[in-house]
Amino acid sequence: MKWKCFDLRANLFMILSMKRILVIGCPGAGKTYFSKQLAKKLSLPLIHMDNLYWHEDKTSISTDELKEKLLPYLVKDEWIIDGNYHKTLEMRLPYATDVFVLDLPRTECIQGILDRVDQPRDDIPWIEREDDATELIAWTADYGFRTKDEEMALLDKNKHLHVHIIKSRQEMNDYLEKLNK
Repeated sequence: MKWKCFDLRANLFMILSMKRILVIGCPGAGKTYFSKQLAKKLSLPLIHMDNLYWHEDKTSISTDELKEKLLPYLVKDEWIIDGNYHKTLEMRLPYATDVFVLDLPRTECIQGILDRVDQPRDDIPWIEREDDATELIAWTADYGFRTKDEEMALLDKNKHLHVHIIKSRQEMNDYLEKLNK
């Protein structure tokens, strides 16, 4: 698969054809921020995987239950789905038109996790505290080794996808800014 980095003006048709978008990447990379901005700019409904998976008491549903909850969203004509949830990625990819992979350096992801401690958010059903951040940072430490290669192989397998790799917060902001023009 040819990874796409493109000039938005030259690819207006492609932007208009983005109707079912997945935003994936390491915790703290900015998936939720990017998804929210993209949803506003493209007028697409936004689904947060964390809200589907987690309960307020920090318990979760099974992968099978999550897949069952996802299916009614996947068959819709338009959406943005924010979140990795590796065990459901293979199920989601055939429905998607585009995937944004936020491939930021681990240090930036860790800082992103720390920056959101004690901040109310609408994408998870609780407020993350320091103990949540510590757990996520530990999980983030080997994120690239654990799932990244398999995720890239899944993206390659789905030839219909437009895959957009974003390597920094500046690239993310530049991309969003170009959507305004």
